[in-house]
Amino acid sequence: MKKGFAIAVTLLCLGYLALEWYNGRAQMADFRVYYDAANALLSGKTLYGKAFGVSSGFYKYSPFACIPFIPLALLPYAIASVLYYLLITATIVFFSLRLADYVCQKLGTASSIVLPIMGGLFMIDHLERELHLGNINLFLLVLLFEAYRALQSKQSAKGGIVYGLVLLFKPHFLLLLPYLLWKRQFKATWITLACVTIGILLPSIGLGWSKNMQLIHQWATAMGDHNGALQLSPNTVYGLINRIFLNSKAGTWLILMILGLVSLAFGAFILRNDARSGQRWSDEIRFTEFFLLVGMVPNLVHTDTEHFMWVWPLLMLAIQTARSNQDQWRKTRIALLTLAFIPFAVNSPDLVGTRARLVLDEGGLGIANLLILAAALIGNKHNTPG
Repeated sequence: MKKGFAIAVTLLCLGYLALEWYNGRAQMADFRVYYDAANALLSGKTLYGKAFGVSSGFYKYSPFACIPFIPLALLPYAIASVLYYLLITATIVFFSLRLADYVCQKLGTASSIVLPIMGGLFMIDHLERELHLGNINLFLLVLLFEAYRALQSKQSAKGGIVYGLVLLFKPHFLLLLPYLLWKRQFKATWITLACVTIGILLPSIGLGWSKNMQLIHQWATAMGDHNGALQLSPNTVYGLINRIFLNSKAGTWLILMILGLVSLAFGAFILRNDARSGQRWSDEIRFTEFFLLVGMVPNLVHTDTEHFMWVWPLLMLAIQTARSNQDQWRKTRIALLTLAFIPFAVNSPDLVGTRARLVLDEGGLGIANLLILAAALIGNKHNTPG
């Protein structure tokens, strides 16, 4: 069954690539940014404040994040983009099956091909955008999953290094750092910080100290420009509350207040879990705790719509739990997932039209993400693998 799933998904992705080429849409705009930025780094040209490929193609990541793309940047773009597309395809197949097996194992249920199929259908719009744009969001999620697995297995060094690599691409995931400290993952935390420091300084070897420091400053500026006024970002919790209840009149105070409330709520959640089984990582780390923080990122910071794929682990958990007839919250969980499915998976202009897609993308996705998180957390007695 797994082999058939892998073949079917691969053929679907290859068919989509053929359609992209036939319709002249195979630009992979985000990959073009990484590709051109890697070439700019090699030639000592400007990384930040310059559009690569398309008018909105600004590079927003650390100088280190260019380095993994250098081997592809040495190839002609047509070849490099196809190779990158195939890498995303292989990762979709691999992670779908790996995540499904892990969730089934931790919930004590038999593995079934139904789970990766249902999860894939739910994630189809985001995976399609990942293939179309050629972004790195799926790879970051896989790295976070492997960091979690490593920490679960008491491999602090591996977990810290992998988490550090993620931070060099997306500092948004710094919100996991206080959680690691709370769980007394001190070794992993120091290794993470060391990995980030080395990654920040590494380009100095080829660029020189002053040039690299200049790039670091430009990176910080680019990140600040990208985030802007969070209370106006439509899919964040602040943006949703501001638009629905405050008629878009709130200021920075709303962000601070909600961040405080979210922090208190999450703190109460993990304190409750700690009271049940202690703080030891190997015994107490909760899949739901770790990936709740990961899945909440698009609701707490300004991100692109495809970043909502980071809720995938908790989505799979919610789906598999809802499949059990013994789940007393089954009907509620199914209702929440059904409501979330519409804006989360059907927000394609080819299906609902451009106007409806904008409504679903700007606010609908944020609400859908919260519904998925609620579906995973509700009745959290046994939805805490670990």
